[in-house]
Amino acid sequence: MEEKIKLEPFHRFFSDYGKTAEISVVSIPACSKLCRKYADFGVEGYLLSDWSGSAYLNYYLDFSLRKAPMLIFKRYYFIPLVFRQSESIEQLFSEDSRMQAFFHLLDWLLKNQPEKAIIDYHKPEKHHHKKMYVDSSFVAFRLSEILDVAGFPLSQFQTMDEFIEWNHYFRLIDNGHMGRHSKIFSLNDPAQKSELKMILKIVKLQYPETVLAIKEEKVKRSGNPLRRAYQAQTRQQFRQNS
Repeated sequence: MEEKIKLEPFHRFFSDYGKTAEISVVSIPACSKLCRKYADFGVEGYLLSDWSGSAYLNYYLDFSLRKAPMLIFKRYYFIPLVFRQSESIEQLFSEDSRMQAFFHLLDWLLKNQPEKAIIDYHKPEKHHHKKMYVDSSFVAFRLSEILDVAGFPLSQFQTMDEFIEWNHYFRLIDNGHMGRHSKIFSLNDPAQKSELKMILKIVKLQYPETVLAIKEEKVKRSGNPLRRAYQAQTRQQFRQNS
């Protein structure tokens, strides 16, 4: 049986505001294990690095880390393996499906909402890439929202209308509109549709029985334009000769 990854207290956390919660970190031997296990998801290695700034880890109050273990993800991203102690974080490193979901969520955020996933995000210039730090605590928090709050209800829904009604009150996907009758979610919005598709993919990892799915509209083939032009010309010639 595979040994579970355990977190340990992290003492190289510094802040003028103090700690808002107890901080845990993944051990160095466990980092090597994560690299091997999730290489197919984009993990390329790990390193120890110093960092300072503000992030969800300390509720956006300034802090610094010394020699914190970080995963190297898809070449340009560093994922700090330092988190606030919680049951959901323990589950993240003890349940393989959750860690897979973490990388699926992170990948989607980097492509669609990088300002939420990257600390102090600035849109990189074209053809210029620099190392960026992932707000791993926020990603873990969002994952917990999806799995621990929304996972079971979504696994029980049979129709999209059920989800839309539920989402109107719980706002798992939120376009910022206010008011009892405002439309919080719409399948006609490509961004929201993409987010729901990602969420359902994650939920199915934990609840394989989930049946709710986005039906993709089939695009009708219009045929070869040259063939259509030839057929139109033939019909016209036939009418002229008749």
